[in-house]
Amino acid sequence: MKKEIAVLEKVKTHRFIANGLTLNCLDYGGEGKPPLLFLHGGSAHAHWWDFVAPAFVEDFHVLALDQRGHGESEWADEWAYGSRHYVSDLDQVIGQWTFGAPILVGHSMGAHNVLAFAAEHSEKLRAIVALDPPPDYTERAVEFLQSIAEKPARRFGSLDDAARNFKVLPRETLAKKEILEHVALRSFRQDDDGSWIHKIDRRTMIREPSRVWKSLHRITCPALIVKITRSPLLDREVAKKMVAQFPNARLAEVDDSYHHVMLDNPAALIEVIRKFVSEFK
Repeated sequence: MKKEIAVLEKVKTHRFIANGLTLNCLDYGGEGKPPLLFLHGGSAHAHWWDFVAPAFVEDFHVLALDQRGHGESEWADEWAYGSRHYVSDLDQVIGQWTFGAPILVGHSMGAHNVLAFAAEHSEKLRAIVALDPPPDYTERAVEFLQSIAEKPARRFGSLDDAARNFKVLPRETLAKKEILEHVALRSFRQDDDGSWIHKIDRRTMIREPSRVWKSLHRITCPALIVKITRSPLLDREVAKKMVAQFPNARLAEVDDSYHHVMLDNPAALIEVIRKFVSEFK
């Protein structure tokens, strides 16, 4: 943990312009080495990776992107938060940086975006890791997310009050208190009226039906699909069927974790990712 804290103290930021939006990207270090880019899930932000990303700086140039509408990245003027928009942003970010072809690691919505990007641009990647990915956004899922998006954002009188009320979605978690507090304190901003609100543009939860399943056979770069044992999002048998669609993929599992694996069991997640990416140093 001391090593991770030391890395966090030296984190830099980059700003990339993608489709007219300024996107924030954390840089944990390792410049000059092969790039490893982390993508957070829905309603999250780049700092969710703070207990995982520093473990890789000895072998990789490690970065984590705030996707549009999340964290410190800009919001779209009109709704533009479908998979196609995130994929286009990612293509422009990778196209303009000078770090070379990355390994992409994504969680949940970020994993779905990784799969969607790789289906179109495998030649631009070294490899991908998809953690608990939803292969499809079904009509039912879209309706559920929209119902959440339509609720007004909660406002708090102080950052401490906001952090105390911070919750993950899905709610189940095994995360240590200090990890949740770390993420929570970086999840809110002060509004013009002095109140504190979540940094997310709630319109990001309005999604389009999207089906990556039929495109998995087009992902030619090496791929790792990670099933989280206690998470119901990705059924084990479904995960096996997903892997069978790829030309070059394997399946791994992380125990003792619900959906938010980078918070619940960062140590086990690091080992699973490290075992795979060590082939692509």
